[in-house]
This record gives sequence, C-alpha cells and structure tokens, in this order.
Amino acid sequence: MPRFRRGRTVAIALLIALTAAACGGGDDADETAVAPTTTEAPASSTSTTTTVPIGPRAPLTALPVGDREEVLDQAAIMVKISNNDRASLDALVGIEQADVVIEERIEDRATRFAAIFHSRRPTLVGPVRSGRPADIDLMANLGTPLLVFSGAFPTVLRDIVDFAGDGGAVLVVDDGTGVNLFRDDDYRRPDNLFADLAFVFEKFGDDAGAAVPIFEYLDAESSQAPNPLPGDGFTVEGRDTVSFVWDPSRGYVRVQDGVEHVTREGVPLVTDNLVVMETVYTPSSYDPRNVDAHTIGSGPVAVMSGGQRWEGTWQRESPSDPYSFIDAEGNAILLTPGRTWLTLVPADSYGFSVSDEIVALVLDPEG
Repeated sequence: MPRFRRGRTVAIALLIALTAAACGGGDDADETAVAPTTTEAPASSTSTTTTVPIGPRAPLTALPVGDREEVLDQAAIMVKISNNDRASLDALVGIEQADVVIEERIEDRATRFAAIFHSRRPTLVGPVRSGRPADIDLMANLGTPLLVFSGAFPTVLRDIVDFAGDGGAVLVVDDGTGVNLFRDDDYRRPDNLFADLAFVFEKFGDDAGAAVPIFEYLDAESSQAPNPLPGDGFTVEGRDTVSFVWDPSRGYVRVQDGVEHVTREGVPLVTDNLVVMETVYTPSSYDPRNVDAHTIGSGPVAVMSGGQRWEGTWQRESPSDPYSFIDAEGNAILLTPGRTWLTLVPADSYGFSVSDEIVALVLDPEG
C-alpha cells in the first residue's frame, strides 16, 4: 500500500442485494457504450485467471468497441463534479457512467471529482463545478479532451485558457445562456448546474482530439505482476469517511459516511479498478486556503482489482505521459479492463488517514 496508515478502523455493515436490479437503473447513455467481449489470457504468475478483451479496445477502459470503431476517434470529456456537502450529494447524477473518476483534495479535507467520460455520454451529468490548477495536468494526457466546468478563479481560468489555446483542450463553460450548461431550480446554487454530454459532444466534439490511454491494462500477451495481497478495499478519512468495498458480484462499491454512495437516481458508484496514489499537495498561489495536487513525478501507489492488491510506485515524467505503476521488483502493475477510480491521497496527511482494515460485508440471504 502507499504507506497505508492504520487510522481509526471503520466498521460498515453494507447490505448488498445480489440481484440484477442492484446494478440497473438511471442509464441515459447514448449508444457509444462498448461491449464486454473477452477471452482468457495466458496463465500468469498469480493464482487467478484473468479474462481480457479481444478486438479494438476503448482507450480509457480497454473494453472492446465491437462494431463501433468510430469511438476510437472520439474525444474524452472531463467534467468537474461536486462532492462538497449534502446538497451536492443530493444532486449527483451521471457520474456512474464515467470511464475514469479522479478524486482530488481541493480545500481543507474536502474533495472533488474529475469524471472522464468517453465510451458513454450520459444526457445528464452534474452538479458541474469549477476548474482548479491541478486539472491542467489531469487533462494533459487525454489527447485533446473537452473540459466541462462552471468557471474558475480569474488567474486559474487564465491558465486553463492558455492551456486550451495551445491545443490542450476544448473548454465548455457556463456562459449564462443555459445552452451549453443549464441550471435546475429544484437544487440549490452552486449545486444546480448540469450538462447534457451528448449535446456537448455534438456541439464541440469536432474541435477536440481522440482520447488516448492513460493506464496500462492486461491484454492477451501480458501477465499481471506476481505476489498480490488481499484487496478487499480501503478507507480514507478526510472530511468524510469513504470506503471502497469489494463485492464479487459488482466490483468495488463506494461507501461514504456509512452508506452506499448512490446518485440521486439511486444508482450505486461501482468501479472495476481502484488506484490510490500518494500525491503531494501544495497551497494554491491564488488562494492559500485551496490546494493543488501534483501528479507529475512519483510516489507510493496501491492498485486493487478483482479483490487483490498490488503495491508499488506510480511514475509520470511529464503532463502528456500516462500513469505508470511499478512494483518493488520492477514489474508493471496492470489494470483489469473496465472502469477505474483514482484517488489522490495527500502524501503528508493534511488530516487524512488511510486504512486497509475496513468492512464486514453482509450479503442479502435472499439474494
């Protein structure tokens, strides 16, 4: 683990109904979703057998695109989504369809989501919030993505505009017309701004560039790094207590403050891969109360997939580089094809603690 500190152990009884209904509902995606065709990989040095997809694969999930190869030429869309308080949680929608979610600390012990959509473009996503300086590096290895955000502090906005002007991104902001982004008065400001990503892509997609991979995945020619550890999940305690819990029927289920984290439509947040990177944060130059994550360099990392965990070092030499994960013996730690949640944990605590002693799963006996 990335020096996982033995903070206060969190005991959570998570009731999981092992039914198809537990995974359904709330899917407003267009038809760009990829298909889960797989084949068995060669036996690796681990004791488990991993299936990997065949044919052309989507860059941000490594899942097969089937007969929709046009997806390979389409841009990623990064949306800044609120996780600030109860109001933002009540308004949350669409994030479960993201290929990748990056959770970053923004101020005090609060976090925000940078959700990256590519293989699916839901018609309702939000609440959309502001851009931060760290977002530039988070976008820089996506090709030329679309950035959907509500605006930014003037000096931060200038830097984001400069980055976009150099061909780094296409910006989609709230221009006050209610066209690109729109407000829903059923929710309170600032957590009432939303986007229709199908509309955003139709309007701005031609100005952006094709998405590129940011992680390395298992394929038919590769094998996983040896000697995994148990990887049933982890807990991060910041302003909120957040756990990811391994459920073999669904994947890693996000639990926030003792309850399963769901969208306003009741759809749970579930992912196939967990990546926990210890990341240096520094006070922002525009406001010392806010902080910026630094994702260029290296540091401890833990990668979890399929109920197993690999420990090592993350490396990224320049903003355009993908993330690389290496174990202590120099073996590449690869992700399983599917969705990924990347948590940027402060390397020097800032009031956060991380533990891998988390959860007792209570399976529904009727499931």
